[in-house]
Amino acid sequence: MTERRGRAGGRRSGRRGSGAAAACPRLVLVLVLALAACAAKPDAPEAPAAPVGRPLPELDALFHRDPRWLGADAALTVPLGARRVLWLFGDTFVATSPARVRGESRMVRNSVAVESGLDPRSCAIDFAWRVAPDGTPGSFFPEDGERWFWPGHGIRLAEGPLVLFLIALRATPGEGLGFETDGYALAVVDEPDAPPEAWRPRVVEGPALPFDALPGTAVVREGARVIALAIRAHGTHAGYLVRYPAAALARGDLDGAEWYAGEERGWLPAGALGPAGPAVLIDDAGSEASLHFDRRTRSWVHVASYGSGATTIGLRTAPRLTGPWSAPVSVFRPPESDGPRPFVYAAKAHPELVGPSPEDLLVTYATNSFRFADLFTPEGTARLYWPRFVAVRLPGGS
Repeated sequence: MTERRGRAGGRRSGRRGSGAAAACPRLVLVLVLALAACAAKPDAPEAPAAPVGRPLPELDALFHRDPRWLGADAALTVPLGARRVLWLFGDTFVATSPARVRGESRMVRNSVAVESGLDPRSCAIDFAWRVAPDGTPGSFFPEDGERWFWPGHGIRLAEGPLVLFLIALRATPGEGLGFETDGYALAVVDEPDAPPEAWRPRVVEGPALPFDALPGTAVVREGARVIALAIRAHGTHAGYLVRYPAAALARGDLDGAEWYAGEERGWLPAGALGPAGPAVLIDDAGSEASLHFDRRTRSWVHVASYGSGATTIGLRTAPRLTGPWSAPVSVFRPPESDGPRPFVYAAKAHPELVGPSPEDLLVTYATNSFRFADLFTPEGTARLYWPRFVAVRLPGGS
């Protein structure tokens, strides 16, 4: 069963479960990945001559329209057509009592929402998660025992289905952090025009790779192929490109993948890459990021968070997906980066959304704290673990 939530003025509720006081694995992993990247000393984004980003707190209200959906991170978007946009979230607080507070909630591994309309100020939005027979909130993409999924990006194919990449993790009790990445998968939704509670995703496991890479951080379409940004999971998150025939993805087939190996070698299957692996196109693509072609600048645009804890939002551009990519330029420093125990991450652009000005590119980032208990205080409940909107005036924009 799926819980459908939050159309403004007409919400439907479900019920439930267990508390959210246990620490969240995703929060720990994001922290560890950020610290690892910082230790590797990637290039820091250059400071622009003048600020080009500004906060849009009036748009943040979009994430507060459902009284039971109490915050999440990740926040990726995928256009569904007909002015509908899918939001994909990571670990999510879902209220389990009429108090509608985080202290009486359950943290599920992932949740989704469908926005009807492209302007966050005026659209409707429905949040959704699964519901167990006993009424307990559950992850929209369910766990399999001690293995679960966090969302990657995806695309609605002209061929019909919606395809979404998922990052797989599994529990490792008593070892390391208690969990580790466990490959990736593809979720195929054959009925994306229906509301999310009617979706029955077919989850297909991705083939094992002979090198460290997780496909699906960002996904775009070029002709008959779908191209995904893949990141190195350990150390600095180098960015690679992998492409799939769109018709194969529509069937849930990941076996036809080709990796970009550089201008001379072109695109090759993983087994033909040799010891060097795929070409590194972005030296630090971020643990989470976005990638899109922007008609205003006539260039490809990559957005990510840079730093550890206290971060800035950086933007790169390239004339082609295969580069060359510019160095990152700092476009906005979240004010939460200057607060106590800052933990700011997951910046991504949402080019399909409409901002206050035609020149605005809407970006979100995640807010958090190094102390999990901070998320349950009155100030933390209001300020932390909610996606935040920023409007970025792109280089070359008027």
